[in-house]
Amino acid sequence: MTRILFVTGEPGEFDTFITGLPQGWDTSLGVVNTAAKAFEIVAAEKVDVVVVGKTAGDQTSLDFVKKLMKHHPLVNCAMVSSLSHDDFHEATEGYGLFMQLTEKPDVDQAHKMVEILNSIMGLMNS
Repeated sequence: MTRILFVTGEPGEFDTFITGLPQGWDTSLGVVNTAAKAFEIVAAEKVDVVVVGKTAGDQTSLDFVKKLMKHHPLVNCAMVSSLSHDDFHEATEGYGLFMQLTEKPDVDQAHKMVEILNSIMGLMNS
């Protein structure tokens, strides 16, 4: 079962996105609105995926991701960003992000994320 944690300072940012996740995915870790709470959960729980919103509550999304990957490099991470594809790649290269989500991520993006993660998990398990 894939366990997913959402981190955002924007209430409701992932409401639509979450409805596009498979039923077998565990979203019980919920949506947290501070980086500190997210780090606490990642340190204490099995977390497969962290999805970060436009902000990580009390810090920028990119700052949060940098810290997360430094201490938990095996956690899969996706992030909302309004940057162009090339600018996003330039800004985040080397930080382990597997996907850029557009602002107001929707069901289609959830499906795409699941597809990418299934590919990653397949490679890791082969």
